[in-house]
Amino acid sequence: MKIWILKAFCFGALLLWIGALWTATARAETPTQSIAVVVNQSVDITTLTPAQLRMIFAGRTQFWPDGSRIRVFVLPPESDTHQYFCRQLLNIYPYQLERIWQRVVYSGQGEAPKSIDTAQAMQDIIGQTPGAIGYLQAPGQIKKDIRMITVGEPL
Repeated sequence: MKIWILKAFCFGALLLWIGALWTATARAETPTQSIAVVVNQSVDITTLTPAQLRMIFAGRTQFWPDGSRIRVFVLPPESDTHQYFCRQLLNIYPYQLERIWQRVVYSGQGEAPKSIDTAQAMQDIIGQTPGAIGYLQAPGQIKKDIRMITVGEPL
């Protein structure tokens, strides 16, 4: 009987160790820098609430307050930055965002965001596209034709 308890204890300890190792690995894969939401200089807003940001990236809000069209750009779905952006700022999983885009496109209510391959290309396209919005891992220096906006409740 005592051998059975010892085996169960060792097996439980092994499972606990594997779980701790897996959790540490998962945390190491997420970006440690914060995410910056960036817009083209033509966009007049400085702050978005999390709900407004979610509505924009879900394709439910398609125009800025001044009436200009919102152009949404994202990084590839497998990108760590995209995964972190979805989970932390939009509070949804990337696959859920993909499904939302599919519904919007197939129902004819809008178009899916354009996927951009690199952070540098993201800065370039947002700077060249009036009404553009996207996100980057908080850059040290951004181009003069784009600017960061705050995500949070207005003061």
